[in-house]
Amino acid sequence: MPSSAHLRQRATEDRRIRICSLMSPLVLGLALTLPAFAQTTTPQQRYLISIGPSAEKVKSGTIWLYSFSYYGLQKLQLATIENGLALVPRDAENLKHKLNPHPNTNGYVVALQIGEHQWYRTPNISPDVFWSDLPGAVKSLGHGTVSDTGETQLILPSLTKRRITLFYLDGRPAVNAEVTVSIYLWDNNNCALHTGLPLGKFRTDKSGAIEVLAPLVPLYLDDIFYYENVGTGPAGVAYSNNTGLKLSAEPNLILKEGWQFTGGDSLLEKFELRVLTAAGRPRSGINIYGQWRTNTCGGRDNIGQTDSNGIARIDLDPSFSALGLMLGGPDATANHASKDIWRDLTADELRELFSKHKLTVRW
Repeated sequence: MPSSAHLRQRATEDRRIRICSLMSPLVLGLALTLPAFAQTTTPQQRYLISIGPSAEKVKSGTIWLYSFSYYGLQKLQLATIENGLALVPRDAENLKHKLNPHPNTNGYVVALQIGEHQWYRTPNISPDVFWSDLPGAVKSLGHGTVSDTGETQLILPSLTKRRITLFYLDGRPAVNAEVTVSIYLWDNNNCALHTGLPLGKFRTDKSGAIEVLAPLVPLYLDDIFYYENVGTGPAGVAYSNNTGLKLSAEPNLILKEGWQFTGGDSLLEKFELRVLTAAGRPRSGINIYGQWRTNTCGGRDNIGQTDSNGIARIDLDPSFSALGLMLGGPDATANHASKDIWRDLTADELRELFSKHKLTVRW
């Protein structure tokens, strides 16, 4: 006959079995419910991403969303790529809330980054199209097909060797020049300043050329300075003193401009401007302000001051479109409409200054 201790032990084990049998359906229900709940709250589109005809898998990278308007460029990370797989959220409203695009947004671009200097971008996508078909926007990075399992097989185009050759205005190749290249993204702002997808810095060879690996999309030369012929002006031929240059999507480009590299073209020359009183006495301390043409917001600055003999020696190039004389320091510019402290050079005076490299003004 079992002892009382043995009976108590069996009773305890029976209670444990009953409790476990009651808990099992609850635990099982939780195990089945939680993953399903997670899937319904974070819908994602699976992309298997590769490059070129051989479908080389993209091992790692990042997919970005850009919105652009006249008022700025905004950026949001859509997904990371790991071993060829990217999980892109499908909840357009949630993404729009996170990005918080400007009310006057012109469009959107999806960009794919591999490493530091390898990029792909979609064409510009209008706001109404983008938010109504987010998977289609991502798919436009390359050629995409949806499999029976719902995954999108996205094949990016192979990179193309892009050759860019720079020549000076006289036909000499721009040798040993450092050039910063980006994929063009956005410059629709007040001063047309560019923000792009950086491909890196390159140095031209003895033929003035660089080679860049990039898709066949427009490129941009950032931080490059050059003179561009814009017609006629006081100096005869007029130039714009430009910064940055947008390029077409062609694989081979030959560019001929007045590049401003070390040892390159320089259109600056020395000029002498003498300022006298109406009685012919020298006027010292007169500030010379210049205004010149650019492809951005234009340029204007103090470029010299008359000495005790009333003479200012200044550097000018054919991009200058106006010169003004001002009595007083920078604080006086607010009152430049006053003829007592400000005088613009006339068109005839500018032509004489540029043609003779000397001009005397009585003021």
